[in-house]
Amino acid sequence: MKHRCDVWRVAEQCGVRLVDPDAHAWRQRRPRECFAKKTLKKIGQRHGEAHLALTLRLIVETCGNAAELYSETIQAVSTLVANPSIEARGGALFEQFDRISLAEIRHQAKVLDVGLPLAHVMRVLLAVRLADGIVDDGRRAAA
Repeated sequence: MKHRCDVWRVAEQCGVRLVDPDAHAWRQRRPRECFAKKTLKKIGQRHGEAHLALTLRLIVETCGNAAELYSETIQAVSTLVANPSIEARGGALFEQFDRISLAEIRHQAKVLDVGLPLAHVMRVLLAVRLADGIVDDGRRAAA
């Protein structure tokens, strides 16, 4: 089932500026700028506006990640958030993302060069980091 999704409105609500993809070749990406409108539309139609908003917020509202609005990063975060057990973490998910550098995840995924789409490798690396965060949080709580 396709959801109706106004990506411009969702982006605006999340403080994200959609930029024409042809405009990014001549300058560096700025925080909260997104050139991946087609990716946003696909995610919004598949999962709905609330899911898309959560995906964008996890990127732009967490420590040091606001400039990481790359298509592959958005896809990786969206796929994780589509998992009900991850989405159910609520505010704790934002705290976990505060401790994750999405730029580092992207770099590691590129370096691995395992022959899979970058978004898939990033999703696995993110899932491992999130799982490690749960273990770390449990250790801290027990200590």
